Amino acid sequence: MLPVALHAALLAAFVESLGLAGLLLWRARRVTGVAYLVLFLAGVAVWVATCELPSWFGPDVIPVSARLVGVSALTSAVFLHFVLVLCGTKYPARLLSGVYLFSGAVALAALVVAPGRYEAWAGIDYFFMPNSMGWVVGAVWAGLALAGHAVMFLSWLHAPGPQRRRLVAMCLASSWGALCMAGYGFPALGIDLYPYPLLFLPAYPLILVYGILRYQLMIVNAWARRALAWTLLAGLGSTLIAGLAALPLPFGGPNSGWRLWAIAVVALLFSGLLLDPIRRLATRIVYPGAHLADDSVAHWRAELRSAQSFAELAAAARRQITDQLRAPITVIVECGARPETAEGGPALLCHGSDGEWRTDLVGWDAAPPGPLHVAQLFGTVLADAAERVEQVIISAHRERDRQQQQRLAELGALAATVAHDIRNPLNIIAMAAADAPPPLRREIAIQTTRIAQLASDLLDYAKSWQIDRCRVNLSDQIRAAVARFPEIAIDPGLPDELAIEGDPRRLGQIFANLFENARAATSGTPAPIAVAADRDADGVIAVHVCDRGCGVPEEIRGTLFQPFVSRSENGTGLGLAIVAKIMAAHDGSVALTERPGWTTCFTLQFPPAA
Repeated sequence: MLPVALHAALLAAFVESLGLAGLLLWRARRVTGVAYLVLFLAGVAVWVATCELPSWFGPDVIPVSARLVGVSALTSAVFLHFVLVLCGTKYPARLLSGVYLFSGAVALAALVVAPGRYEAWAGIDYFFMPNSMGWVVGAVWAGLALAGHAVMFLSWLHAPGPQRRRLVAMCLASSWGALCMAGYGFPALGIDLYPYPLLFLPAYPLILVYGILRYQLMIVNAWARRALAWTLLAGLGSTLIAGLAALPLPFGGPNSGWRLWAIAVVALLFSGLLLDPIRRLATRIVYPGAHLADDSVAHWRAELRSAQSFAELAAAARRQITDQLRAPITVIVECGARPETAEGGPALLCHGSDGEWRTDLVGWDAAPPGPLHVAQLFGTVLADAAERVEQVIISAHRERDRQQQQRLAELGALAATVAHDIRNPLNIIAMAAADAPPPLRREIAIQTTRIAQLASDLLDYAKSWQIDRCRVNLSDQIRAAVARFPEIAIDPGLPDELAIEGDPRRLGQIFANLFENARAATSGTPAPIAVAADRDADGVIAVHVCDRGCGVPEEIRGTLFQPFVSRSENGTGLGLAIVAKIMAAHDGSVALTERPGWTTCFTLQFPPAA
């Protein structure tokens, strides 16, 4: 029975090693050093195969399998290389090349001179017995393995906490593998004992991969949690079946038949009732430090639900995750591409648009699995909350636009009535003032013109209109507008070509309004106004209209682009509001900005032409 168990264990170790190597290539090929771990697992599989090939295919393969034992020397060289990469140890390239050349030479020598033979021992038909060459291969294997452990120990002395735990896990895993493989040395060393350590070899690849990657590949922990939960469940069910079978039951001994089936069903049902507690226990074991209560996720969702903006959501999320992990965590929530963070600590970067949100973890490479699991789970909740906030903001914008359109419609109807009722009295006033003294006649003309302009601007602002887009050279538009204002200077660096999609008539209206405002604010100072333009890396065009006038009073800066707000005594208060409306229709914007050497500067931003 033991030989069958031994062959089954070695076959399981062979399949596990190759399966884990393929799985790592599929899911973890970007993890640092994983390529060397894959090669090492393949080397373990080759070593197991060399020991088992005669049992699998008969004595005809002994000449080949015996010589393949030398591959273990190269496998140890790969192990040392992997340890150096994992620990971040600086090493001379020539030294590592020498290690590979030496181990490769030993492997080639083993191909020429067989390192051992196969004999029957302890009920096993083919058991590998090393000769002198075999001991040389074993010495190289052991020496390189010890060198790898020495590197891990030296790195452990200076490594931070999480890195230390990973090194300890790897050291324990490799020590486990060495103890298991030591079973092959029993007959060669004259130890009259069955190679029981080899029965535990299937656990070696699993422990090795889990111990190394549990801090770098979260899926490994998920697999471990499932495997542990089902192992505990199977163990509990088997224990219950064995215990019930041993009890003196009133219906007789459950050796066979319906009694044994009844006990098995009862045990399975009872184990199924304990499935949730077993899963929670497995989660606690695999994710130490998580300590999530049953209602943690529901509590997070409730706390984040009150946020009405991305800034509020980021602040609420920061409080929740910081309280949960008892460590400062940076949380950034932005609509669009992934934001950048200058923080050195761990951060959650939530980003997305159009209902597609995700949370990226930055700076969590050294985090233990428990807090990392909490952060990933919290990230999914945060992404869902960000999607909800996006919908709230979109709904608020739609409602605001609807109300604005309604107000504009009401204002348009009112403006049309007022303009019609004002123009007739203005004409009568102008005719009545014909015989007035010249100074009074000039003042009446100025005021009636201002009222007429106000009525005209009010109609223009309030009415619903569409822009007629075409391809426009903004530089030509600027030069044409400046030609009517000789006091305005054009920046010499104005590009010859600034292409946008726009309405030339409305663009001229923008520049006329801004130039008139600048001229009114400067009160005739020589050459006080300048126009400049530039284009950024994304193709966005910015036009700057600047003056050295009296500036914009602080109390109206926040409402400057709203109707009936003006920095000029004789202004109508609608010029800048119309500019903002035209820019919005062009998918652009206007803002009051600061530029060195100027008291006032308005910046227009246009998207690039398609």
